[in-house]
Amino acid sequence: MQYPFITAEEAAEFIKNDYVIGIGGFSSVGTPKAVTEALAKKAEAEHAKGNPFQISLIAGGSTGDQIDGALSRAKAMKFRAGFQSNKDLRTAINKGEVQYSDIHLSHVAQDLRYGFLGDVDYAIIEVCAIEPYGKVYLTAAGGISPTIARLAKKGIIL
Repeated sequence: MQYPFITAEEAAEFIKNDYVIGIGGFSSVGTPKAVTEALAKKAEAEHAKGNPFQISLIAGGSTGDQIDGALSRAKAMKFRAGFQSNKDLRTAINKGEVQYSDIHLSHVAQDLRYGFLGDVDYAIIEVCAIEPYGKVYLTAAGGISPTIARLAKKGIIL
């Protein structure tokens, strides 16, 4: 089966205001950096037009500056769950700009399965290979990727 290849910017266009996004990986290893940076740029463009654009982000652990930092600086994050360690996001949380649930990383997947975090609109998963029949191989850190892939309404595979 052929899978369509699109740019990070094209992938970001699928994400709408108020969507819940789930990502895998841990720290910056295995996290989908390109699409989230494109989402930050999209948010800045929408805000410049006077339109709202914020997402809720669920990750099993910290994600690095290309995700938590970029999205928080762009005012693109409404809610964040799972451990985080980014200075810009921490500042936004402490100012009350981002709602935050400090869930231990070992509980995030379970909380998703139990429905405590609501529905996931998109899973964004980083992989190193896709088999013709659809099997994917995760990169260095899977994190909550299996759970969000199963629960999300739709997915973007990088």
